[in-house]
Amino acid sequence: MQAVRKKLRGKADMIVAKNSLISRALEKAGKGSELSSMMTGPSVLILTDMNPFQLYKLVKQSKGKAAAKPGQVAPYEIMVPAGETSLPPGPVLSELKQGGVNAQIKAGKVVIATDSVVAKAGQKITDASAKALQKLGIEPFDVMLNIRSIWENKLVYGKDVLDVDEEKLMSDLRRCASEAFNLSCAVAYPTKQNIAMLLQKAHMNSRNLAMSASIYEKEVMDLMLAKANAQANALKSRVGA
Repeated sequence: MQAVRKKLRGKADMIVAKNSLISRALEKAGKGSELSSMMTGPSVLILTDMNPFQLYKLVKQSKGKAAAKPGQVAPYEIMVPAGETSLPPGPVLSELKQGGVNAQIKAGKVVIATDSVVAKAGQKITDASAKALQKLGIEPFDVMLNIRSIWENKLVYGKDVLDVDEEKLMSDLRRCASEAFNLSCAVAYPTKQNIAMLLQKAHMNSRNLAMSASIYEKEVMDLMLAKANAQANALKSRVGA
């Protein structure tokens, strides 16, 4: 929460209150029907002039890591990778083993002998596993403010709309721009972006037409004379033969 507050300072105001109080405020503001149903747990109001996508991106970037607690459900398979640790030999070795970690002592150091899965996705984390992860400094949980919805100009944006893959979006925009440019050139539809290429293409086509039709034009006279000279030399060589 503090990380989000710091990022939003000067850009937005955060209001933490009971859901009942927030619902009454939303109803009074005429936004209750759109937003009140979204509050399924402890809620926060963020008031800002930023557009919904800017706000969502800023909050998403503020996520941090948290240690596992006994009884929490693993969001994914939590694995301790093989390798050396900074832990000194001692009681910690048995604590790691109780937590499902294949730990050994080598050269006076505690070493994880093999990759050890301490909790599978959807499985509750045991007290021993939580302690083992804490000893190793592994924080498997992401902590972030979960934006459920954003209201702007009578429109409500859900998380599924706000969570934009920017890399894919930019790739799609570049592809669409390229396809639009190629189409406009193919149908000779002049735009600010393609006019230079269309003029180059038209100039080249006109030169080719003048050459093929033997049209005496200043732009192609040098090419036509060179062509005529080459034909004359070819004819001369054949006659001489």
